[in-house]
Amino acid sequence: MIHGLLDLLMTKVGAKMTADYKLVEDNEDVRFFTRRGVSILLRGKKIGSMGVLHPEVIGNFELKYPISALEIDFDAMFNHFKSIQ
Repeated sequence: MIHGLLDLLMTKVGAKMTADYKLVEDNEDVRFFTRRGVSILLRGKKIGSMGVLHPEVIGNFELKYPISALEIDFDAMFNHFKSIQ
C-alpha cells in the first residue's frame, strides 16, 4: 500500500518509474526490518526511504502492529517537477 502512495506522488510530479526514479534495497538503515527497506532515488539522487519498521523500533514506540513508513525530501521532488515544466 505504501508503495502505491509513492507511485502516486511520483506520478503527480511527472516522474516515471525506472526512467526517473527507482527503489534500491538499503540494508544499512536500521529503522527498517532487514531486507524490507529501500532508498528512493530520483535521477540518481537519494530523496527518501521507505520500508517495514524493525520490531525494535515498533517496540520502542509501543506500537501494536507492524508499520510501514515513508520519508521523502519534498524539496527535491518539487525541484524535479519544476525542471520538467
